[in-house]
Amino acid sequence: MSEVKRVKKMEDDNIELPTLKKEYKEQKEKYIYNIKLNDVIDLIDNHNIKKDNIILEKNTPMMTREEKNRNNYETKDNEEKQNNIEKNKKDDINNDKNQNNKKRVKKRKLKKGNLVSLIILLIMVPILVFSTYKIINYLIETPKTKDLIKDITDNTEINEYDSNEAEIIKNDEKPNTPYWNFIKMKLIDVNFNTLKKTNSDTVAWLFVGGTNVNYPVVQTNNNDFYLNHSFDKTKNSGGWLFMDYRNDKNEYGRNTIIYGHNMKNQTMFGTLKNLLSKNWYNTEENRIIKMSSENYNTLWQIYSVYTLDTTSDYIQTEFASDDEYQKFINLVKGRSTANFNTTVTTSDKTLTLSTCHGSAKKLVVHAKLIKIEAK
Repeated sequence: MSEVKRVKKMEDDNIELPTLKKEYKEQKEKYIYNIKLNDVIDLIDNHNIKKDNIILEKNTPMMTREEKNRNNYETKDNEEKQNNIEKNKKDDINNDKNQNNKKRVKKRKLKKGNLVSLIILLIMVPILVFSTYKIINYLIETPKTKDLIKDITDNTEINEYDSNEAEIIKNDEKPNTPYWNFIKMKLIDVNFNTLKKTNSDTVAWLFVGGTNVNYPVVQTNNNDFYLNHSFDKTKNSGGWLFMDYRNDKNEYGRNTIIYGHNMKNQTMFGTLKNLLSKNWYNTEENRIIKMSSENYNTLWQIYSVYTLDTTSDYIQTEFASDDEYQKFINLVKGRSTANFNTTVTTSDKTLTLSTCHGSAKKLVVHAKLIKIEAK
């Protein structure tokens, strides 16, 4: 039989190996192995590979300790470098992410900031425009108002005089009070002919000691028109002094009210705040208001000055009874910032001056009639 045929036949057949026996102390077992030729060939091949590897290892030159240390060091160094590279890559990635997050947050903040700025701008622009308009208007109107006041005072005949015929309003005033000096003070008399020609709404002339208040007073059928119209009825944010439309211009009631703006240019009731100072209070003659109308010339003694939040309780003009009027007197007198040492009863008539004080308060003055002369 040829070699080739024999190998082929060996590949196809199993070779029966001798029976292997192994004895153990506790038990006996017999192992019989049936192995194919291919398994034997694979076993031989594996043995040869291992043998070659051993030979190779034997033929490999031995490294010195320094070379081994160097090699280990280089290996560790390379590993550390590789680790550092990987770490740097991770850090770079994280930094990029953080930078992107920061950019996104910054963009959001910028968007929010831009939105807030836009809202503020939209709010501020109208305010700025309105304020600018008011300032320009004020600068234009102030000279006009002052020129009008000068023209009125220059062309109005005003006389200050003593009178033996004037009625002294006597009440329960105590002796040695300022009242007894005040009733001796002069009255003023105003010729209304020229004033009526300029403005037919003129009803009185008002003078307050220690202030710039020395103007004609007007009255119409409402309390709005003269808030923004001047004495000549032209449009003017400073307005003019006007009597409450509910008051009778011919006969003084229990509470006659005159309104005016607290102007920074010190026109109208712009100097009425002087009444809050000690210097004004310490000059006794300042505490008298003089008023002239077409029917009467009068003196009024101040008994209360105060500021308060805007309210309407001090501008009541009609009272159902003496008790109600006395409650009103007690209320407004009790608010005074200074003691005017004055007695006020239900037999007295009150003059009230009202103006703004700051953005939300009122400055109020109350005086009682102490001397009157009919024209």
